[in-house]
Amino acid sequence: MPQGVRVQVPPSPQANFIGEQGHHILKFEKKLLKDHQVQLTVNFDQETFEHFRNQAARSISSKSKVPGFRPGKAPMDVVKRIYGEDYLNEEALELLVNEKYPLLLDEAKIKPAAAGKLEKVEKLNPPELIFTVPLEPLIELGKYQEIQKKFELPTIDEKDITEVIHNLQLNYATAEKVEREAKNGDLVNFKLTAIVSNPEEGESAELLKDSPYQMVIGEKQREEFPYEGFDKELIGLKTGDKKELAHKYPKNSTFEKLQSKEVNFSIETLDIKEMKLPEVTDDFAKSISGLDNLEMLKTSIKNQLAYTKNADYEEKYYNELIDEIIEKSKLSYPPILLEDEIEHVLHDFEHNLSHQNMDLETFLKLNKMEKPDFIEKEIKPVAKRQLEHSLVLEQISEEEKIELKQEDLEKVYRQTMYEYQTRDDFNKIKRELSPKKLSNSILMQAASRLMNRQVLDRIKQLANGEVTDKKEEEAKEKEVKEKEVKEKTVKKQEEPENQAKEKKPAKAQSSQKKEVKKE
Repeated sequence: MPQGVRVQVPPSPQANFIGEQGHHILKFEKKLLKDHQVQLTVNFDQETFEHFRNQAARSISSKSKVPGFRPGKAPMDVVKRIYGEDYLNEEALELLVNEKYPLLLDEAKIKPAAAGKLEKVEKLNPPELIFTVPLEPLIELGKYQEIQKKFELPTIDEKDITEVIHNLQLNYATAEKVEREAKNGDLVNFKLTAIVSNPEEGESAELLKDSPYQMVIGEKQREEFPYEGFDKELIGLKTGDKKELAHKYPKNSTFEKLQSKEVNFSIETLDIKEMKLPEVTDDFAKSISGLDNLEMLKTSIKNQLAYTKNADYEEKYYNELIDEIIEKSKLSYPPILLEDEIEHVLHDFEHNLSHQNMDLETFLKLNKMEKPDFIEKEIKPVAKRQLEHSLVLEQISEEEKIELKQEDLEKVYRQTMYEYQTRDDFNKIKRELSPKKLSNSILMQAASRLMNRQVLDRIKQLANGEVTDKKEEEAKEKEVKEKEVKEKTVKKQEEPENQAKEKKPAKAQSSQKKEVKKE
């Protein structure tokens, strides 16, 4: 077994015990590392190792032909002479680890977070092996029940709807070239050059060189670059005019590479066009949406805005709330968990790029970035946040004792299955997984989604002051149940008395009938 290979190995205290078939594990020791891992040093006696060398020889000779011997019957000396002692020892170590470390797992009663790693073969005869084993995450939640954060969904007003309709007007506007100075509302096409005044060592000063740009003066720009308000610099320019200007980016600029730096811009106007916006009427609404009139278009826009803004608000609200919980908590987890999450985030990023007909290599070239830097600066922070959010939500679900209802799980399962069936790669997934594995995978995702939703609802209720904390709530539930039991007990005690009262009038009535009959 080569060094550096991951194996399912749990950490264990120093111990002595006899494994299966009477082979002694002399001792195993553990040393707690700073990164929530354990270094495990294990010693085996020579007798144990010889046993596995013999097993390895039989395994090698059964898989490979040894002249003069039936499969699995060649002596160890013959196998060693043909295939070499290093190969024999490597096979023996792999067999030893596979058999003995599950025993260590049971003995130590520790569940590792992921597979351990064989760091070093310190000695071979007899074997002394050093492993690094990731421990399960340890999450010590702070007093998250005390966090107060108001939950208020955004409102959609007439101004929001008007802005969307105006953008639709711009999309369907006609542009007529004019020979005059540019003014508010005009579409200006120009070439832009951008040079950093004092670039850092090794950094290129040239950001842009005669790059084509176009802007509608006074309108919100689709691109943040160069900077907010840049379009106002175009006012008064004519076709063919040139203009020089400088802009110093603030320390908190969204363009990290330009923070606190001054950039010189050169503008050359190519042409100016006047925008002719269509009139906002029922016919306009019908032509762009297929809806019958303008009011229906406005209603549709309002609903879409509400859906989008609510989703954005909820995502921001929950992220900030969980971040605050994390600040009050103590999280310990091994590096392998973050490494795995980085792989998942990177895979998702590459998958999203593929929908734009681009691969990661092309993306990095366009953005002048090296892959290790991109992963460290862009992917790792996202992965770290996702991992810690997931760990905290899982811990809260345990402390709040949140359980899933069968009918809710079935509903989310059907929804998740539908989403899978409408995916572009669903047929590929069906080919790779058996129906049972696919169903189980979707069920696990549905359960995870539902649990997350219920945990988020819970922390929102606590932060928004909608409910008391869990202990108070449980106390109230207990009080209600005790009251219900008491009421049922009283009711049962009263039933015989009520029945007796009901029987007496019946007897009196019977007696009256008899008396009438006598007369």
